[in-house]
Amino acid sequence: MRVLQVSGVLPGSMAENSGPGDWEATLSLAGDLSGLTGVELLGRDALAFSASLLPGLPALVLRPGAPADFEALAAAGRSPVLEFSLRFTFADGSTVEDLTPRSVTVLDRDDTPPSSLAFASGGTVVAGVIGAVIGRLTVTDPDSAGPFTFSFPEEDAWRFEVVGSVLKLREGISLGLDDMPRRPLIIEVSDGRQSAAFLLELRVADPATWLGHVPPGETRGGLQIVAPDTVLALRESRAVTQVEALPGGERVLTLQEGLQVTLPAAERLVFADGFQDAGPQSPGVQAAALARALTGREADGGTLAGMVARAEAGTGWTEIAATLAGTLPADPGAAVTALYRNALGRDPGGEELALQTGRLAAGVTPAQLAVDIALGAESLGRQPGEGVWVADPLGEGGAWRGGTGGLPGAVVPVATAPDMVWLL
Repeated sequence: MRVLQVSGVLPGSMAENSGPGDWEATLSLAGDLSGLTGVELLGRDALAFSASLLPGLPALVLRPGAPADFEALAAAGRSPVLEFSLRFTFADGSTVEDLTPRSVTVLDRDDTPPSSLAFASGGTVVAGVIGAVIGRLTVTDPDSAGPFTFSFPEEDAWRFEVVGSVLKLREGISLGLDDMPRRPLIIEVSDGRQSAAFLLELRVADPATWLGHVPPGETRGGLQIVAPDTVLALRESRAVTQVEALPGGERVLTLQEGLQVTLPAAERLVFADGFQDAGPQSPGVQAAALARALTGREADGGTLAGMVARAEAGTGWTEIAATLAGTLPADPGAAVTALYRNALGRDPGGEELALQTGRLAAGVTPAQLAVDIALGAESLGRQPGEGVWVADPLGEGGAWRGGTGGLPGAVVPVATAPDMVWLL
């Protein structure tokens, strides 16, 4: 039986997509080498390397075979570690396998440019608004987390700029009516080593649709401003086919007949079949956060209507919460954990758990604790930015009756049982 030893240090890593001239390893051979004619690679990643005997020397050399791409390995759900073993062949047909496990880690390097550019939010600007914020950009780059730099062709560089990741018009600059309804913009994105150009389409809204320019008492598209933070629509929510949020909190509503209306930032949009509340201080959003904290699920529009009606009639949130507090576990620690998971999407830390269970032991009611957690900044910050739909429980064919209604993109859970409509 032949005995063959392989020695030497195999480099533990190589850069992705290395070629034969970029990486090389030499291993020494000892033992019964008489009649040794060749060496081959075995194992999962044998094709990633090539092996050959060094003429006249008791050694072999390893070089990259097929290029190993870090991103391709990650996309396949694989570790970037390449594994293989060696087998030696002799003139008499015999073979000897080297059982020593060998591996090389593929190192990621920035060898690809950014692959996509899109709006994380925004993307619409009203024509004629000087220095307007257009939207926040998001970049996908398989090799880099940034920071990224943005540049524009010469004909657009004087108009646009990116501050941080926010695309905006430069001070003193606006888009004109001739840019409506969509304006293409080429943006080149660089990760510091690689760059790529992308085409974005900016939505340019007609300033004639700007509701904020309409005199008090007049309507545009059946909508009017009835208070600084409230817009009234003289129609049902199903008349709206699309809602686009602008970076400043304004919204562009597209109606069924194709008319667009640009609304100022408003806390409440009132329709014939309910209303949509937005913002952490709006009663609808606070009711949704409280219901979520106590029940672990999104409340339907009818349930929110009952809660908001009671709150706006002067009933405190703690009293409202008491109607649902019985859904929490009786054990104080379990109740605190349930509230944190429901409201914050996480377990309480050790200090938080001790503090809140201590408050319960001191006489704080579960309802009060639920209000404190649900209406805190962390919980309210997790509510949908587009707002929540609150159905009109008395409206003819109101949304809560059939589980319909609400603006496009709104959170509109369907009632699961008739007794969930009111919390009394």
